[in-house]
Amino acid sequence: MQGIFKRAYDAKWVIFGVALVLLLLWVAWPFLAVIVYAIFIYYIARPIKRRLRPYIKNDSLLVAACMFLLVLPLLLIIGYTLLAALSQFNSLVAGMGLQSISPGPLSNLSMAVAQHNLTIEKVVSGDFSVPEDWYGMLPGYGGSIASLQHLLVATGGTVVDVIFKVFLMLVIAFYLIRDDERIKSWVASTFPDIIQEHDRMLGKYFKAVDEDLEKIFFGNVLSIVFFAIVAAIVFSALNVFAPPSMDIPSPILMGILCGVSALVPVVGMYLITVPLFLYILISSLAAGTFITSISYYIFMAAAVLVFVQTLPELFIRPFIASGQVNTGLLMFAYILGPVVFGIAGLFIGAIVLVLLTHYFRIVVPTLTKASRI
Repeated sequence: MQGIFKRAYDAKWVIFGVALVLLLLWVAWPFLAVIVYAIFIYYIARPIKRRLRPYIKNDSLLVAACMFLLVLPLLLIIGYTLLAALSQFNSLVAGMGLQSISPGPLSNLSMAVAQHNLTIEKVVSGDFSVPEDWYGMLPGYGGSIASLQHLLVATGGTVVDVIFKVFLMLVIAFYLIRDDERIKSWVASTFPDIIQEHDRMLGKYFKAVDEDLEKIFFGNVLSIVFFAIVAAIVFSALNVFAPPSMDIPSPILMGILCGVSALVPVVGMYLITVPLFLYILISSLAAGTFITSISYYIFMAAAVLVFVQTLPELFIRPFIASGQVNTGLLMFAYILGPVVFGIAGLFIGAIVLVLLTHYFRIVVPTLTKASRI
């Protein structure tokens, strides 16, 4: 018994360190999604930082330029697109008689977007009118603390929660972008023995993980976003001029599906567009409007082929890279990640896959070789 206490006393600092790490994980766990989003921002901003480095010497000013001139507008576009797609998904499943997503911050925000947003269709058609109930809402909530409290409670604290998490996400991303080299130097100086063992295996592992995450986030994820936004705009624009029974259902949701499917080479978008056009064809035939609108149907197919599938493919496909990660496994990570972790799972799934891939590619062979010697 004394031997156990002696070993525990000798390892007291290790035990204390483990306890601190567990405490840190416990505190950070509720903000896992925020941290993952910040990591995503870091990886999409890092290549931009390298490009701007010769022109801006001050680190803080350089990071601010990356964040507010390039990254922040992109995040606003992504957030709007996701909320609009969620709203259209809820409407779609409700129309099919199924249960929509349960109320919560994201669902409540998507409902607000559906009721009071400036939709792509309105922008394309030039309709910038303000909903009438906005004029009644503003004085009602602006002049009464009780009404404001009622609004926040009714939306599940969405406004305060989102503002706080976005602020925290941007702060974490800011310091990651500014101090990434300092963090690497600190790790190397704090754990020199671990870095050097097994022929610098740890350094090789994290270098490979770091390079692949940049390729995936800056290449694949931004490609998905670009494809999705282009497809959503084209689908929404076509809906403005569509004759009866030939409009594209849930154009923003369809655009996001096109963006995700673009990761599959050659046949990716056809998995979405071919069933979509078959659906429109069957709907127009059932409504008896296909013959009179056949010229528009041909025009719509040509527009989607050129502006959604061909041109973006030519400009963006060279930037899509999966590094050492299998493309098929990456697709599963993008699909299964959001199922397990929600929207943040789109990035968590990719991070987990990269960590596992390089563990079995670098760490396992090195340790196996060392055990044989």
